[in-house]
Amino acid sequence: MAIHKKINREAIRIAAIRIVEEHGVASLSMRTLATELGIKAPTLYDHVKNRDEVIALVQSAGLANFGAGFAQAGTSTRDKILFYRRWAVTHRNLYPVVFQQHLHREHLEVSLEAQVLSQVVEAAGGSHIQARVFWAQLHGLVDLELHNRLPVDADLDATWEQVIAQMETAIESASH
Repeated sequence: MAIHKKINREAIRIAAIRIVEEHGVASLSMRTLATELGIKAPTLYDHVKNRDEVIALVQSAGLANFGAGFAQAGTSTRDKILFYRRWAVTHRNLYPVVFQQHLHREHLEVSLEAQVLSQVVEAAGGSHIQARVFWAQLHGLVDLELHNRLPVDADLDATWEQVIAQMETAIESASH
């Protein structure tokens, strides 16, 4: 008697995230995903069009997870920035998929990106431009940290504190 596994988009999403979190996005192939699910690769195409759609499932889940955590991270600029760093470091293989790769907007849940973006803009003092500037700073510093690109003796915590102080000052100045 054959055992039929229940395969659906949610099972595919969960398995894809597990692969990405454990081994990185380069390890995510339709064949690897099928093996993780205990099925043959062609069966995946009954549920998703291609690898890009699988990546979009991972991006959507990662963005939703980030957004939920960001919303709960407290109200201060410091809280939001430290959450961003913590999320990136904790999800070091998922972070690049969500924040560095091409965002497959055509496959994202409707309004997900806008919901998360509105939280980020609010945290940046209400300015889309300021939010982009802050994100560029945070993204750059996270990238340097994740790839060990700073000198071994670099005081990362002090660097993050400087970024926090600068962003707090910028928000304060913009509100006057």
